[in-house]
Amino acid sequence: MAKRDTDKDLTFEQARAELESIITAIEQGKFGLEEMIAQSERAKRLHDHCKRILTEAEARIQRLQLADDGTPLAVPMEPPPDESAEE
Repeated sequence: MAKRDTDKDLTFEQARAELESIITAIEQGKFGLEEMIAQSERAKRLHDHCKRILTEAEARIQRLQLADDGTPLAVPMEPPPDESAEE
């Protein structure tokens, strides 16, 4: 993937795919120390980008909720179940 000056033009799916690729490469020991640090920093930026997109999406979904009488109703979304708690 071409290096970008900014991540704001990445879609959620693109950012997540790159993040997953970096994590896999780090876990497999494909980087030396300096490159691992640089890739970890990149992964943090991608994570933050994905989180911003999800936060904005949640706000949009909340605005779309309607009460029984048709008036708008902001309903908080339930967080996904914590998968680590199941282990």
